[in-house]
Parts: sequence; structure tokens; C-alpha cells
Amino acid sequence: MKNKNGVSFGLLSGIFWGLGLTISSYIFSVFTNLSPFVVAAAHDFLSIFILLAFLLVKEGKVRLSIFLNIRNVSVIIGALLAGPIGMQANLYAVKYIGSSLASSVSAIYPAVSVLLAFFILKHKVSKNTVFGILLIIAGIIAQTYKVEQVNSFYIGILCALVCAIAWGSESVLSSYAMESELSEIEALLIRQVTSFLSYLVIVLFSHHSFAEVADGQLLGLMLVFAACNMISYLAYYIAINSLQPAKATGLNVSYVVWTVLFSAMLLGTPLDMVTIITSLVVMAGVYIIIKK
Repeated sequence: MKNKNGVSFGLLSGIFWGLGLTISSYIFSVFTNLSPFVVAAAHDFLSIFILLAFLLVKEGKVRLSIFLNIRNVSVIIGALLAGPIGMQANLYAVKYIGSSLASSVSAIYPAVSVLLAFFILKHKVSKNTVFGILLIIAGIIAQTYKVEQVNSFYIGILCALVCAIAWGSESVLSSYAMESELSEIEALLIRQVTSFLSYLVIVLFSHHSFAEVADGQLLGLMLVFAACNMISYLAYYIAINSLQPAKATGLNVSYVVWTVLFSAMLLGTPLDMVTIITSLVVMAGVYIIIKK
């Protein structure tokens, strides 16, 4: 039953992450002058209150001691890697080699999770899980890869690899922390507080300000955006705790397909045959991972 629930939460994390990405795409298309760092900081600030509400409803209290436990430092490191470091590397990769190639290279992050879980946490990884993840990565690369004329190819590739390593490390570091008495919501709260403070420093030392998000319509969209992402992250952490990082990451990466579907349904983004076929390949990889 635990594994079945873990699979459901893993798929749920991909669905809501895809929905969140679609909403963020709409936000940036309407509010064209927004800074991504301001949006990220505001998003994490809102998410902290959403998580605190979850904790108070479920536990009736918030344990501040979780921020002092030395074992939970791994969550803080994971937050820094997946948030500011990973996202910054991704932005530079997009700048140097274009969004298509950057997405293709960073898509290997589930394989990074598998390797780290195997070597660091000594988790056993089945051949089906490895094959499913490789199939997913192949599908994503085929869907996003496009040769573009670039000047700083090797720098861009290096940045994309840093991004993949950073994103892949988060699930392993979070899994390590949750092997103790840390709950999924508490782990996510530590992650979001760390991420918010990091983005806050970036915003304060840049020429941007939080006045950019002082708009009623935008704040409403931001709240929905944050809620979708927090449901996704919470489901992801539950899946990590139930299935271990390798399978959880493989299921989470299905967000690529859900983003395509939600973008087509909500934003009217056209679907071509390559996108449809590669999406089916990704879902086939997901099926192999969850099939016993």
C-alpha cells in the first residue's frame, strides 16, 4: 500500500508541477517586465504561509527545533542547490546555448538522482527503474533538442550539467533528512525558508524590488501558482519518502508531458506530431517505472 500511495503522489507531483509551469508561463506572458528572481522570492514567501497552514491543520503546531537539527542541514543544502544555484545555472545555460538544448541537457537530473542514491544512500535500484528513466530522458531530449547557433557552447553545456547535478541532488539530500523523524511538510518548510532567504538576498542586491508584484491580479495568480507548486513539492517529498529518490524523480519528471497538455488546453499552445510521440515515449518510461 505504501508503494502504491508513493506512485500516486509521484504522478501527482508531476501533474501539479506541469500546471504550475503553465500558470507561470501565463504570468510572464501577461506581465512581461517581471524579474524571475522577484517572482521566485514572492512565490517562496507565499509558499511558507501555505506550508505553515498545512502544518497547523495536520500537527496543530510548528516545531522550530527542526531548523536546529544538524541532520536537517542536508535539506538546506538541497534547497540551495535546487533553488538559486540550480535555477541560476539553468538561466545561464539558456543564455549561452538556448532553451531547447539547455532543457535537453538538464533533463538528465533523474539519472543523477539514481547514481547519488545508489552510491551515497546505498539504495538498491531495479533495472526497470533505470531503463524507465533512460527512456524518459531520451523522450525529453527528442522533444526539446534543437541545434542552435551559439557562441559559448561549452560554457552553456557546463551550466546545464551543473543544473542537472543540483536538481538531482535535492531528492537524495531530502531523502537522507527524512530518514529521521522529519516529516515531508517539515522538510519542505525548511527548503522553502532557505530558498526564500536566498532569493531575498539576490533581489536586495539587484536593481529589482517587490513592488513589481504589487498588483491585485498578479498576486491572485501568484497565490494559485504557489499553491500548485506546494502541492507538487509535498507530493514529491512524500513519494521520495515512500519510493526512494530514483523512482520518485522518475515519476516527477513526467511534468514535461503534463506541461504540454495543460499548455495546449489552457493557453492554446499548438501540438505537433513530434511532441505527441515523444510525450508517449516519456509516459511509457513512467509506466515501466511503476509497473511491478
